[in-house]
Amino acid sequence: MTRIQAMEDSSVETNGTGEPADLVITAGAIATMDAQRQIQLDGAVAVRGTRIVAVGRRADILARYRPETLIEEPGSLLTPGLIDAHQHPASGYLVGGGFLDELPPERRLAGIMAPHEKMLTPHEAYVGSLATYAEMIRHGTTTFIDAGSPQSAETVRAAERTGMRGVIVPRTSDLPGMLGREPATVREVLGHADEVYDRFNGSAGGRIQVWYGLDDPTSVSDELIQGVVAHAADRDTGVAGHFIGRRPPSDIAQPERNADLERYERFGVLELAPVLAHIGWLPEGDVKRLADTPAFVAHCPATSLLGGQGWVAHGVIPDLAAAGTELVLGTDAAAISRFLDLVRVMYLAAVCHKDARRDYSVMPVTSVFEMATVNAAKAMRASDRLGSVEAGKTADLALFDLSSLAYRPFQFGNPVADLVYAGSGADATTVVIDGRVVLRDRVLTTVDVEEVAEAVDEAAGPALDKLGGRRPPQWPISR
Repeated sequence: MTRIQAMEDSSVETNGTGEPADLVITAGAIATMDAQRQIQLDGAVAVRGTRIVAVGRRADILARYRPETLIEEPGSLLTPGLIDAHQHPASGYLVGGGFLDELPPERRLAGIMAPHEKMLTPHEAYVGSLATYAEMIRHGTTTFIDAGSPQSAETVRAAERTGMRGVIVPRTSDLPGMLGREPATVREVLGHADEVYDRFNGSAGGRIQVWYGLDDPTSVSDELIQGVVAHAADRDTGVAGHFIGRRPPSDIAQPERNADLERYERFGVLELAPVLAHIGWLPEGDVKRLADTPAFVAHCPATSLLGGQGWVAHGVIPDLAAAGTELVLGTDAAAISRFLDLVRVMYLAAVCHKDARRDYSVMPVTSVFEMATVNAAKAMRASDRLGSVEAGKTADLALFDLSSLAYRPFQFGNPVADLVYAGSGADATTVVIDGRVVLRDRVLTTVDVEEVAEAVDEAAGPALDKLGGRRPPQWPISR
């Protein structure tokens, strides 16, 4: 049970008469994710403004600080706010509800998602983004990296309202590619990306960054790749996109190089530390080549498992991890993975590869938790501010209730593994972004969830009508 009290309430037990703090949070355990990966039992964090000013034992913090607000959760694990490194906030929500379930990958993507994004209105993008952020916050996620989406202005507006932190990546493609994108000139595409960068980078009190995108290798020309590299380097900002890692047909001799990786390497993409999603196939030599670059790979196991992509059972993620590639995690989109719970994604990443490789030691839970915290902060170019609970870092925090039977025996005996293997993001009770409490006692403080849910239902009808209407349910529903 969370206890939240203002300091003028005399029932609050504290001897703090010295340094002021805006917020102190106490917890049964803190997964600091510092260099030693220290877990502090019976700990506390003091926050002033947007920054953490102290982390330590509860008694010591309460003796030193007198906060405006004290949140006490002795049954909870406090972690860094989780970072979803591959997301489609604007376009991934309204076509959920089973609309994409159990369809061939090409039908899901080229047949539904791509047309939906093309026809997405500003209002639909705003409502979808609101719902996405609300769900992410409710499950302990505080930050996202956009995977390249339409209607960037509405995605930012929703982040401003909810208090979310993230990277916005405008849709960046000039060729139809495998998804049938609208062709465009390189000048048009880069001009739009520059406009989004100039307008929104550093907005929402600094919570929003803008990067450049590479939609996927089939939809970007050599000229556009070179332009993206030049514009991103000139602005000292990041690059994100879908890599896919397509396997050549089995009836041809298997090449020694992945042509898409060779192309990105040749044009300097990999040297910009891009976040590339969905690596399905790489030759052995390319696994080592990619690991030798500063590139990050965003792994979305739920997308592969639900869509039958084969990236888990037949992919190279464990090989990339063993070679030293920096891995991060993503939920991808509500319609694509069917949930936005990054703890469940961690579970899938930790267990599915063990079974596929028949090797219990691959993808250890500690490494997987790093993918959603310190690794993702590094991918965000923000390891000096995010990813761990340390003095001087930004106060992006999540608390998960570990008081249920799922976390027994020995509560806090192995809290990170227990959260990933036995729990879920639904156990999040309190979330703080930039020092602001945005989830308190499992209730969002920035938006009304019921109102957002109603807005989603209202917007989804017209959005689905443009795609031919809702799919009938598998079994009859009586009213």
